[in-house]
Amino acid sequence: MKQNSNYKKWQVVFSLLCLLIAVFVHSAKIKYDIDILFFIVIIHCIIMILAGYLYNKKSRKVEQIAIQKNDVNLELPSQLPLPYAVIDTQKKLLFYNTMFEQIFGGKALKGNQKIFRKLFPYYDIKEQKQSVCFKGRTFDIYTSFCEINEQAENDTINTALLCFVETTQYQNLETTLEEQKTVVSLLFLDNYEEVIETLDESKLPILTALIDRKLNSFASSVEGIIKKFEKDRYIFVFSQKQLEILKEKKFELLNQIREITVGEHIPVTISMGIGVDGKNLEIAMKSAKAAVALALGRGGDQVLIKEGEKYLFYGGKSGEISHNARIRARVKADALWEMIGETNDVFVMGHKKADLDSIGACMGIYTIAQTIEKPCYIVLDEVSEGIKRLYERLEETEEYKTVFITQQQAIEKANEQSLVVVVDTHRPIMTICPQLLDISKKIVVFDHHRKSTDFIDNAVLIYHEPYASSTCELITEMIQYFGEKIKLKPLQADALLAGITVDTKNFCAKTGAITFEAAAFLRRHGADSTRVRLLFQNDMASYQAKASAVKDAKMIYKDMAFSVCPSNVENSVLTAAMAADDLLNIVGVKASFVCCFLEEVVYISARSFGEINVQMIMEKLGGGGHMTISGAQLSHCTIEQAEQKLKEAIESYLKEDT
Repeated sequence: MKQNSNYKKWQVVFSLLCLLIAVFVHSAKIKYDIDILFFIVIIHCIIMILAGYLYNKKSRKVEQIAIQKNDVNLELPSQLPLPYAVIDTQKKLLFYNTMFEQIFGGKALKGNQKIFRKLFPYYDIKEQKQSVCFKGRTFDIYTSFCEINEQAENDTINTALLCFVETTQYQNLETTLEEQKTVVSLLFLDNYEEVIETLDESKLPILTALIDRKLNSFASSVEGIIKKFEKDRYIFVFSQKQLEILKEKKFELLNQIREITVGEHIPVTISMGIGVDGKNLEIAMKSAKAAVALALGRGGDQVLIKEGEKYLFYGGKSGEISHNARIRARVKADALWEMIGETNDVFVMGHKKADLDSIGACMGIYTIAQTIEKPCYIVLDEVSEGIKRLYERLEETEEYKTVFITQQQAIEKANEQSLVVVVDTHRPIMTICPQLLDISKKIVVFDHHRKSTDFIDNAVLIYHEPYASSTCELITEMIQYFGEKIKLKPLQADALLAGITVDTKNFCAKTGAITFEAAAFLRRHGADSTRVRLLFQNDMASYQAKASAVKDAKMIYKDMAFSVCPSNVENSVLTAAMAADDLLNIVGVKASFVCCFLEEVVYISARSFGEINVQMIMEKLGGGGHMTISGAQLSHCTIEQAEQKLKEAIESYLKEDT
């Protein structure tokens, strides 16, 4: 145990005292001989010996005294094979052993009681165990409080005994194990079939070779292994350390694959699902499968990382891609026909605050069930302004008076054998009656929105196509394959066409060849564009509110417009959506965001031409939708706070896009 600096202080004090005596004698011109000089030296030595004896006596008491804790007496060892020190409650260094001196300071410790705070500024004396770092080495400090009783002087010293256990090797080993953790990834070519259809057959081997070489080079660069197990599918294994590097680079592979060209063909895109943080490879593979399925459901051309229940998204800025849509529609149509035929009753529901696409899709499913002569009910929570005119037309028909039921009625009627069909949403929380999903064992999902992480996972049939313009397009596409089995009535055809029209913004957004073919099919079965147009008419107050929102719009970024829709109209949410559509007609506006405040909730409608992915922006606010049409809801929030949150989400999106 090293002595404290107090002993040296005593030496200095007594040396100065002797010096003062000598100076006094000299100044007083006192004659002294050699005996007086010896006398002074002897007195000085006696004082030094006495001070050292008294101090060493106290030190030995501190070193040998029993540490009183839990009524157990422990002798403080003088040669403990670990660095240890004793400090007081003010973190002043009182004692330490040789090991402590060698590791933490050497000569700098001597005579400096305050150095402990400099060595360990974040040490908390209240914590019994804590970790500290010192020059690249890590230590666990075990703190034990003790009271040192000085019996002769009836004095008690409150101190803390600190024992240092080095954990550097364990920390390095833990870091190495974490960095070398195996990450499993599945990599799919999104549009392989579509690419080879547009490519000359003689150039196909060249394109395949370029893709394989790029992927193999990528795997080599991250010290991983990649293996093709199908013509357009790969399994990719690498380490957690390399994954962190790829995150920082935002997976440049997405752009590198897209830039591959061999003649004239559409760009090749990939989807990648990565499973990490699994207890074993089997769990990691399941996570990778779930991630790549979600990536494909969101349109592809992106990387999804699944860490437990958490998802991380990268890419996803290109449009959705159709994958053999006609074949899929025929297969889904046959499966739906069979399932409806085997059930006793059918319950159809869309999302909360139903719009024309939701109610139109419900009407399409009702038509199929009616043809098979199965009871079908449409669950509806409220008649919003968006579907009010169509609902009034349906109410005028005797056939539909018993079709629409409430949530409570649906819960009372449904059972395990009932078929529940969910349209225009795939999120349980967004459905009108989530309880139906727990009651029935047979659930079918039809949706066109980009896939979210909280997908209905117990569905027996899923027709999810983010390429489609609307759910009504998917339902119409299936109805076509039934041929003469189904006879659409004009009102049913109007409902389906209205759903397509509202989601395509009068066939201006997200339209493809299948969209127009579906519209043509509905037209041949009695749909009338004039009647459909009447379903979109607004009253004067709503139109003025929309005009006010457009007039008061401002540019929050160079090509993004923001406005607030007045809330004193009957359906301000729908009016805000229409105002967002109209803002895109202004030159220089590539994306628009319109808010409205209703019942302590701020609703945000977002629109774009596709260059800006508003869906990714809305997802940052808890919403979702499509690249060009999306929205979000912010509870317990003011318009000003919503605007600030929107700006932060846009800034985050723009940083990711760079």
